[in-house]
Amino acid sequence: MPLLIAALIFLLVVAGGLGSFLFLLIRYDLSPKIAIGKIKNRFRKTVPTQLPSFRDAPYRRLTEQTPRHHPVLVNLETSEGTGQACHPDVTYIKGGLGTERWRYWMVCTPYPYANFVHENPEIFASHDGIHWTIPDGVKNPLISSPEGRRDYNSDPDMFFLNGELWLYYRETQFKSGLLETRIWLTTSLDGAHWSSSVEVLAARGDEALLMSPAVTHECGAFRMWTVDRATSGLKIMRRDSTDGVRWGPPIPCSLVGLSEREPWHLDVIREEDRLSALLVSVKAGANWRLHYAHSLDEGNTWNVERFLLEPAYEFEEAFQYRATLLKTSSNPAKYRIWYSAANRRQMHSIAHLAMVRRNGNLEPVPEPGNQHDRRPAGESADGEERPMTQMTDEMVP
Repeated sequence: MPLLIAALIFLLVVAGGLGSFLFLLIRYDLSPKIAIGKIKNRFRKTVPTQLPSFRDAPYRRLTEQTPRHHPVLVNLETSEGTGQACHPDVTYIKGGLGTERWRYWMVCTPYPYANFVHENPEIFASHDGIHWTIPDGVKNPLISSPEGRRDYNSDPDMFFLNGELWLYYRETQFKSGLLETRIWLTTSLDGAHWSSSVEVLAARGDEALLMSPAVTHECGAFRMWTVDRATSGLKIMRRDSTDGVRWGPPIPCSLVGLSEREPWHLDVIREEDRLSALLVSVKAGANWRLHYAHSLDEGNTWNVERFLLEPAYEFEEAFQYRATLLKTSSNPAKYRIWYSAANRRQMHSIAHLAMVRRNGNLEPVPEPGNQHDRRPAGESADGEERPMTQMTDEMVP
């Protein structure tokens, strides 16, 4: 009797094993090659120690070291269909805007495989800053593309003021062999319907740069920083305005701590005791890196810290690019940042990360299991989310 029971058990096991193998072979979601590979793995006594590396997984780690930052890639429905984008700029509206009262609004430009032809400001909205959608009534791209084959619109910067979204962007044109750049302004009451663009700055020839305009507003005064050419290389210039349309002459800014590298792109926000910026620097070609910088003299002098993040993942292996930040609390000083990056195939992504300011520089917020403060990024001690961007009446101070 025991022998009969043992025989029955053996037959069931064998039948079950054969059944599982047959099931693998007839599965519609597996190719025959993969199915046979799975069957072979079941006969192996050891598990393979290393997976094949296709170098196309965005979160693939670049080193065996545990990364210090753990970003989340955002999924964007860009107009050209790839989801690749760069140069994000995010603003927070406490009461929300649009049909669904979206609190987070992002402008960015599609940049599939670094093809500048598709660069053009596009608008997205979110309730949490991570999950983004195209708001009702928005038709991307927001701005009509210039007529020239080499012309494009780029470098958007957006903020909320007196019930309106203000959007600045840069137009690049090549006419008669000369480079021409312009900064334009458009505004919207609902995020969907935008005013006709107004030209606010222009440059031509050797002076035609006006890269990455970053604008703040306080007490009726506007201030803009751009990256421009100078005799000594690339420099940050500051301009002032009373209405955001007519701008004064450029004033060169000093950069302290940025040695052997030049400024490229930046975003600036106003805080209680300083101006804070995320600055992209460049050295020898496409060697772009991010820094945190701050100013205590209204943006005339910028103290630039060390590299903000060490590239740790496939999606940022080639370089880290223009970034934007929102402040969410003051003690400790916490921020949410969105930064663009590219892998070695020039696939462009935008990632979200929570950071805290310590010892003068920004550091990634530790994983929840490794920190005492387990509140979500962007939530203050009393439980209210408090991003502070332009310090307008609509924002929570």
